[in-house]
Amino acid sequence: MTYLFFFAHPDDETVASASTIKQLIDNGDKVVVVSATDGAAGEVYEKAKSSLEKFGSVGALRRAELKQVAQFLNVTKLHILDFADGGINNQHVWGELKEVFIDLIHQYKPDVIITIDHSGWYFHLDHVGVSIAATLAYQQAEHKADAFFLSLFKVRLPKWQYVFPEELPVTHVVNATGHKELKLKAVDFHASQSMETFRQKLREEETHEELYQLAFASKKGKKIFANHPIFRAVTS
Repeated sequence: MTYLFFFAHPDDETVASASTIKQLIDNGDKVVVVSATDGAAGEVYEKAKSSLEKFGSVGALRRAELKQVAQFLNVTKLHILDFADGGINNQHVWGELKEVFIDLIHQYKPDVIITIDHSGWYFHLDHVGVSIAATLAYQQAEHKADAFFLSLFKVRLPKWQYVFPEELPVTHVVNATGHKELKLKAVDFHASQSMETFRQKLREEETHEELYQLAFASKKGKKIFANHPIFRAVTS
């Protein structure tokens, strides 16, 4: 099977889905990862300033970091698009971004599409835009994937507590406990970003799961993900 992941920035793939991606690849599936931006608007963590001098720009540095993660996870194909970090707006979502996503769907003909949930995890507008554009692309593409998943992630910083329900709409989980060290190594490749809060959370968790909501599925897709070797269906 072929899985197509749509993210907004380098490091989104690691935080949300590094274990999922690795397990799918180990299962013999093809995984294509798309980042809509190169993360050029991100601040560079102090310890990576020497790398910034080497690459010459934040965008070039973060592209290189994402390429390292893709190689580390053995991703089948990586696409880093040229949309401006922090600049994805309605015109992009309903226009060029959606159309590029449709083109990628037609190119790879994925069985499954996965993107960020519509909250953008913490209402990051690039994340929200990618989520909506990917949804529109899934709906409008001539090639029909059998399943469309939203990646769920609950930010636990105090300033975000008021925006999340107590229970996220999780339909499927991927057991990532055995890949905690892999995720930490993937985080290390994103050295330009200050990810210590996520790193600490990952270390402290006895069990770690990557969370998903099955938003749309064909009859075939529902059957596949009712008893999938990696995605475990959650019953309420």
